[in-house]
Amino acid sequence: MLSVLVVGHGLSGAIIAHTLTDYGLEVHCIEGRVPHSASQVATGLINPFIGPKLNTPTEIDECLFANQEFFKKWEEMSNQKLYYKDSLIRVFRTEQQLLKWRLLENEDLSSKFATSLASKHEIKNVGLTAPFGAGITLSYRLDILAYLKLSKERLIAKSRWTSTLFEESMINEFDITIFAEGHNVSANPYFNWLPFAPAQGEILELDGPRLPLCSNGTWFLPHSSKNAKAGSTWKHEDLKSGPTDKGKKTIYKNLNFLPIDQFKLVNHLSGIRSGTMDRSPIIGRHPKISKLYIFNGFGSRGSTTIKMNAERLAEFIILEKPLNQNIDLNRFKKKIRCPT
Repeated sequence: MLSVLVVGHGLSGAIIAHTLTDYGLEVHCIEGRVPHSASQVATGLINPFIGPKLNTPTEIDECLFANQEFFKKWEEMSNQKLYYKDSLIRVFRTEQQLLKWRLLENEDLSSKFATSLASKHEIKNVGLTAPFGAGITLSYRLDILAYLKLSKERLIAKSRWTSTLFEESMINEFDITIFAEGHNVSANPYFNWLPFAPAQGEILELDGPRLPLCSNGTWFLPHSSKNAKAGSTWKHEDLKSGPTDKGKKTIYKNLNFLPIDQFKLVNHLSGIRSGTMDRSPIIGRHPKISKLYIFNGFGSRGSTTIKMNAERLAEFIILEKPLNQNIDLNRFKKKIRCPT
């Protein structure tokens, strides 16, 4: 049986740890409580449409199926709901988005998610302002913090958890080491040569009227009976600044489709996402040190894509099944020289 050390216990570290455990490997996890963790502030929203062009991600069906199968088992073990199906009201910002939505309703794949066009009465009834209209789409939500708590408890129960920072000597104690440390990869001497592009995001916790899950690119997500979360911002500089007044103003400005003056600010949070230059995750084996692997770079769509890619890394390690070129770290070998 292969012994595995997973470095990091954000969403990617937890999922790859339990995926490999499910394959029969002996997996240990360490967590050093690196500040500005994205998983600690992420909302777990899974939206089938990306950005202002309302594009559907590739392999969305595979991603959703992998999530449903994985988290269903955790829900049964814990008797706790982790993965929710929801409806999201997508507020259009332009006439072009409205036209695109009407096309989406007629496409085989996208029509499964673009369920309907909201009527003016529906929009007004829920308290939104949408001069270009809005669409209703199927979405999902993952309770990330609840899952991470369950994951930690299970690892501790099996004596597979240590609260500590990574040390180089640990590599010799395991057959394989997988780095799933989020934005802290920038300090990783084995993989920091790869083109990661971390980005800070800020979110607000608000108290006010009960409104539905909605987004115009900036999302508003009901969090409890009165509270909601809203965001997010995106910047590639001054990543460790923490919450900023500029970020808060940006979110408030983008929430102009809500009666935002009826809400009170409860909290203001930030985290650093581990993105990449080509916006695809970076996964695979170190080109020169065969015991070392990386599982990183999921950006803002980690809740959607991590589990599917964890299966791919598991099959790569155990079955030697090649990784897809668009996620394999070897796609950069000709462009970037790996240090010795």
